[in-house]
Amino acid sequence: MGRSSALRLRSTAVALVASACLVGGVTSVQAAPGGGPKQELVAPEVRTFTGSGTGTSPSQAVDGAVRMGYTIAQSAGWQTNQCHVRATDVRSVGGGVYAAVASLFCQR
Repeated sequence: MGRSSALRLRSTAVALVASACLVGGVTSVQAAPGGGPKQELVAPEVRTFTGSGTGTSPSQAVDGAVRMGYTIAQSAGWQTNQCHVRATDVRSVGGGVYAAVASLFCQR
């Protein structure tokens, strides 16, 4: 197989994996250039979890929301090291109390 054919095959495999990542699915792509050994590329599984929390300060509310997000992710079978905080939002609800929402992005 020529160099350009191998590059096209590799580009196609990368495009398929990227497409699967965008839709949050898992796919398997096998390529056998020139009849050699098969190479399997697996797209990672991705998921987003949302937790909420309250507190007497913005940071306390965010901490509670993040902890809740990780608790939900772990109960769904995800490990802490597979997730990271993507975004948080906090607002005052009055009386010195704050409410927060945290979004976790998980990938395996």
